[in-house]
Amino acid sequence: MNYKAFAISAQGESHIRRGKECQDASFSVCNDDVSIIVVCDGHGGDDYVRSAFGSVFACETAVENIRFFLENADKEKLKNNTDTVLANLEASIISGWNERLSEHYAANPFTDDELALLSDRALNRYLNQNRIESAYGTTLLAAAVTKDFWFAIQIGDGKCVAADADGNFEQPVPWDDKCFLNTTTSMCDSEAIINFRHYYSEKLPAAVFLCSDGIDDSFSGDEKLNGFYKTVLQSFSTSDIDDAVSELREYLPRLSAKGSGDDVSVAVLFDMVGIAGISGNNNGSVTK
Repeated sequence: MNYKAFAISAQGESHIRRGKECQDASFSVCNDDVSIIVVCDGHGGDDYVRSAFGSVFACETAVENIRFFLENADKEKLKNNTDTVLANLEASIISGWNERLSEHYAANPFTDDELALLSDRALNRYLNQNRIESAYGTTLLAAAVTKDFWFAIQIGDGKCVAADADGNFEQPVPWDDKCFLNTTTSMCDSEAIINFRHYYSEKLPAAVFLCSDGIDDSFSGDEKLNGFYKTVLQSFSTSDIDDAVSELREYLPRLSAKGSGDDVSVAVLFDMVGIAGISGNNNGSVTK
């Protein structure tokens, strides 16, 4: 496999102004056998006082479970029973995430400053009903590419975009109509397993992009978003990879300032040979 991968998260302009921590998290891992990328977007409301932890826990849990899944994958079963097999993976991620946040809360009860931010409804849910998962609420997008197949899983907003070697872009994971404006499905939902969506294919992509809604909302439509991704691929095909990552890392805060104002995360995996023919024309103008 000739894939490379990287992931970047940056604090949003509105969070900088308000002195609020970055609640996004992202991760990438790439070796000769598999490439994995993950983006998680912690919820921004005051009741989600530990969403920055929740997004990190979701990233770590997703990578751990996807690695285990791939080490033990039955390729024929995955091909013939895709929905069931990937649903089992998603369930394992939900379970592992809940275990992580329970351990964290047991060692770190809510502080007085955190409690002061909570609504009466959240106080009752967290303290009286011992339902603390919403405090850590986050979305999750993950993708993995092997030499034989690739898949993507998602709960919540943000987008998964795949490109082929001819420069065709698509969003392979079905959209969830419950994600609208400031409303999103979440890892903390009681029916999280029902709200996961996924995609599987044996046709390997030239590139896969995952982004939080802070990136998506900074562009006025999918064409502009795809134009931004073409420019990213062009930079990686013509520049040193470390330099291209550094340039993108420096650019993302400016994108947030001109666009959504939200925290921004992007994770990319790409085939160095496959992206050679993809145009780098820049249609990625941010909204004003």
